[in-house]
Amino acid sequence: MPPSKSTPSLRRLIVPGLFVAGLFAVVFFRQPSTPVEADVWVLNGATMGTTYTVKVVPEGFDEAAKGLLGQQVQGVLDGVDFAMSTYKTDSEIERFNRSGTETFEASADFVEVVAEAQRVARLTSGAFDITVGPLVDMWGFGPSGAREAPDDQALEELVALTGYEQVSVDVDDRVLRKARSDCRIDLSAIAKGFAVDEVVGLLEAEGFADFMVEVGGEVRCRGRNSEGEVWRIGIERPDFRGRTVQLAVPLANLALATSGDYRNFVIRDGRRISHTIDPRSGYPISHNLASVSVIHASCMTADALATALEVLGPEEGLELANRLQIPALFIHRVEENGFEEVRTGVWTALIENSSGTDGVR
Repeated sequence: MPPSKSTPSLRRLIVPGLFVAGLFAVVFFRQPSTPVEADVWVLNGATMGTTYTVKVVPEGFDEAAKGLLGQQVQGVLDGVDFAMSTYKTDSEIERFNRSGTETFEASADFVEVVAEAQRVARLTSGAFDITVGPLVDMWGFGPSGAREAPDDQALEELVALTGYEQVSVDVDDRVLRKARSDCRIDLSAIAKGFAVDEVVGLLEAEGFADFMVEVGGEVRCRGRNSEGEVWRIGIERPDFRGRTVQLAVPLANLALATSGDYRNFVIRDGRRISHTIDPRSGYPISHNLASVSVIHASCMTADALATALEVLGPEEGLELANRLQIPALFIHRVEENGFEEVRTGVWTALIENSSGTDGVR
């Protein structure tokens, strides 16, 4: 049975600023001169093959409620993991993957995530594709582990069997259907963002006004930190040789997600092979874009868009982000291990406003 989403309710709680080592591409940033924060609840643990951190400024809440909140947060994350993990044979996604072409009745959460994935897929002309899993496996980045690079014919045959159009979703009736029985989906490029949004929903329902939620590097903030300042989230410099902050971003009532290929790659015959696969061609991306960060009201949407823009690359991705008014930061590799930032106009305006306020959709 899946973990229950219903846990005892809290009465009142809270969260402040933070300073934690970055996961994947995000670090939590605070000026060195800032004193150590007090009255901050820090909840952390493991989920979805990664880790999570929740920071709450608990003004007006009893310390005794902290433990119960931790149970609630873990319960929400366990529920998302149970539904969307391809590593659990009895998960909802694996039951769908084993199904045929008949109508598949799904939970509301599962339908919501698949529907948003399909919307982003259409928006990006297939650069985001939840059916890409078999291609990732073929290149040796999936659960089966490393393998030899596939030949062109094998790739062509597999690309013909994938494609986001293979999956249809009916939000009103809460059903999904596959065009081919052997079609499989993978929600790993959007599920962490959804998990963040679910925890945010829990905190809001319990009356918290100031908090930060991070799952596997995807972040969403609300209100202010314990010092009454806008949360500042550090974006990691996309350098596999170490972990340093590229820049800090003010974030209030918004989410930040980053996609990059600088931690997960292999070297074959002197060539760098990225784990990020372009579902349209079946080949790993080969451009000089090291990472893409996206700000959005929804962490789920930011997660998917960051992946899509990384696939599209520095030119096509930037053009699409500017056309759709997406606040996005592109970090390019340049000669001699350097990096160059390119920002969309909406990103620049949002950051220059420095309040990270609402209004990004």
